[in-house]
Amino acid sequence: MNKLFVGMMIVLIVASLSAGYLYLQPAKTVRIMVAGAILFVELANTPDDQRRGLSGRDSMPPGHGMLFIFDRETAWGFWMKDMKFSLDIIWFNSGKEVVFVKENLRPCDPQYCPVYTPSMAALYVLEVNAGFVHSHNLAIGTTFAFVQ
Repeated sequence: MNKLFVGMMIVLIVASLSAGYLYLQPAKTVRIMVAGAILFVELANTPDDQRRGLSGRDSMPPGHGMLFIFDRETAWGFWMKDMKFSLDIIWFNSGKEVVFVKENLRPCDPQYCPVYTPSMAALYVLEVNAGFVHSHNLAIGTTFAFVQ
């Protein structure tokens, strides 16, 4: 009985450490070029990463962002729930062309948190610090590319 208990405890400890290790792994970061700027973007390509997004973070360094990569092109809605800083959100189609933009979105009030939905289908969505779109003259049709 004692050996069984010790064995179960070892399995639980190893499983807990493994889960913690996976959770604490840094998100995969790649570089993209958009509107003449190189950005270091975290990839949100799993449902859990996409659900979490940037929520709960205090800020994001300049020159960084989060790129959501979806499995199909549709009108993906985004909101500012649990956000602590303002964002510009940019939707791109499968050709990596801007199809919709929302600028200077502020964290939402718990009683009212609108969902921003593009008028065109998108495969990629980029979240960057507020002001990026304006300062880089980003417009509908602007493209992005992954950089080696």
